[in-house]
Amino acid sequence: MLFKEITGNNAVKKQLIDAVRNNRISHAQLFSGKSGSAKLALALAYAQFLNCKNRTAIDSCGTCSSCLKFNNLSHPDLHLVIPVLKTKQVQKPVSDHFIGQWRNFITNNYYGSLNGWIDSFGTENKSGQQGTIYKDEANNIHKKLSLKNYEADHRIVMIWIPERMNLDASNKLLKLFEEPPKGTIFLLVTENINQLLPTITSRLQTIKVADFTAEDIIDHFGEQALTLEKAKQLRNLTNADLGKINLILEDREDELDLIADFSAWMRLTYKMDVQGISKWVENLSLKGRKQQNLFLSYSIKMVRECLIYNFASSTLLKTNKKEFAFLTKFSPFIHEENSVMITEKLEESIKAINRNANAKILFFELSLQMVKFLRLKRKFAIK
Repeated sequence: MLFKEITGNNAVKKQLIDAVRNNRISHAQLFSGKSGSAKLALALAYAQFLNCKNRTAIDSCGTCSSCLKFNNLSHPDLHLVIPVLKTKQVQKPVSDHFIGQWRNFITNNYYGSLNGWIDSFGTENKSGQQGTIYKDEANNIHKKLSLKNYEADHRIVMIWIPERMNLDASNKLLKLFEEPPKGTIFLLVTENINQLLPTITSRLQTIKVADFTAEDIIDHFGEQALTLEKAKQLRNLTNADLGKINLILEDREDELDLIADFSAWMRLTYKMDVQGISKWVENLSLKGRKQQNLFLSYSIKMVRECLIYNFASSTLLKTNKKEFAFLTKFSPFIHEENSVMITEKLEESIKAINRNANAKILFFELSLQMVKFLRLKRKFAIK
């Protein structure tokens, strides 16, 4: 991965490049950014830049033997640590058991999320595991670091989603974060820094990765693929998650009329039109899991937009004309009490879909819940 291949975050790139050029390299760093941000891509580009044999003032060469190995994630001095699942075949899993599968997942989409990785296990994850980094992984890291570097000046231990470390693994790695072996650099890549133990974050230099702007998204996909208006819509829909945007564009899911589906669903549930709800559920259950997830995420967004419309300035809204027209009529049915219930139920449904729940049953039961939520009266009137 080259820095020039990553859109946006120019300040972070400069910070990382300057650290190497000035020989001020921290031995343990934490790349922190939201799901779908450039945090992993930047960490990989930094690791490659550190070990490039012919680096320029601003980037890796991309052609030396070290760069080629880092680019396909196969360098012998790049140790990858990832959340794993227990399966029938592997009851004491470590990253090495699944690293080939993870390489394929990430190289297809460097902005992929933990949910996407867990989802890739499909029916192997019937129990709904969320991915864990176990104590056995920490033991494995200690064992690997007891050996000398193979060929690189800087051996890299990259821990992807370290917030999934269990307590035993975290405690066993604390000393290594503070005093790693000579020539070893820890790069941690987190989606949620608040879930990490303070004893871990206090030992790391934090690199804050910014969200992608609409202009960044256009730069990544090209002006021919996206207009500025479409880029803004996708950014708002996905919360600036480039991984989700990539999947949407691949599957042409951006052509789905989400507002039409959402408004129809809300009308049917408010009217308690069971026959209409059944037809609506039938249509949605025939769509792919990614489309169903996208619709549920969009529904959460629309509930939040209703709250903003009700309690804040309309200038804060991130809606298009169709969505705004719907909000003006629908927002009176969303308030501070039922909005929490609706959002929690939608989030639960996303998790259930990821665990291969029966879509027809799930969406029908969710619709019945929505009937109750939309008819819930506000206890206190707004003054």
